[in-house]
Amino acid sequence: MSALVFFGGVASADLLYLDSQAGLATSLGPTTVAVTAHPAWQANNPANPGDSSDLAAVWISFADTGYGGSQFQPFQGTTPIGSVFQSFLSAPGMLTLNVWADDTADVILDGNYLAHAVFTQNICSGQAIGCRPQDAGVFNLPIAAGPHTLEFVLYQVGTDTDTMANPFGLLYSGTAPKAAPRLSVLNPVPEPSSWLLLGTLLAGAGALKKYRKLS
Repeated sequence: MSALVFFGGVASADLLYLDSQAGLATSLGPTTVAVTAHPAWQANNPANPGDSSDLAAVWISFADTGYGGSQFQPFQGTTPIGSVFQSFLSAPGMLTLNVWADDTADVILDGNYLAHAVFTQNICSGQAIGCRPQDAGVFNLPIAAGPHTLEFVLYQVGTDTDTMANPFGLLYSGTAPKAAPRLSVLNPVPEPSSWLLLGTLLAGAGALKKYRKLS
C-alpha cells in the first residue's frame, strides 16, 4: 500500500483570508499599491468579519491616489475607473466580506453582482458602499467549492481637484473556507507481498552464487 501524504499542512476547515493588500491584480496597472487613508475613511486594519484576529487589510489603489498622494484621480462619475481582482480556491461554506471605497464600488463574485455602486455627491457617495466606517458593504453568503474571483469595480464621484480633498481607494476584508490540501504520493511503502518477493529473490540469488562456487 502506498503512503498518501498531505502537503500544505493546513486542515480544510481553516480560513482563507481575503484582505486588500499591495500586489493584487488590477486593470489599471501591474498590481495594487497601499495608499494613505483620509481621516474620514474607515481606518486601515479593520477587524476581519470572519476572524477578528486578522487585521491585515489596508487601503489600496492602482497608484498613489490616497490622502495626500502623488497621483490625483479626477472625477469620472458613473464611468468605472477600473477594477481590482482577487482569485482564490475555496471549500464549500460561507464567504464573509466587508468593503469600503472612495467614492464607491461594485462588488462582483464570479461575474455575479453582490452589490452595485451608489452614486451621490455626499462624502464617499454617502451610502454603502462608501468610505466611512458606517458605509461598509457587508456580505455573508454561501460559496461552493472551487476557484473563485472577486472583482471590485471602482468609481470616483467627488469633484474636488487634489488628493488632499478628493483621494481615491479601496479597502476590504473577509474570509472563505480554505480548500482541502491536495494529496501526493510520497515515498511509497511496499506492500507485505512485495517485501516477501524481494526476500525470495535475494535468497535465490545467494543460493545461485553458492551453487556456482561449488560446481
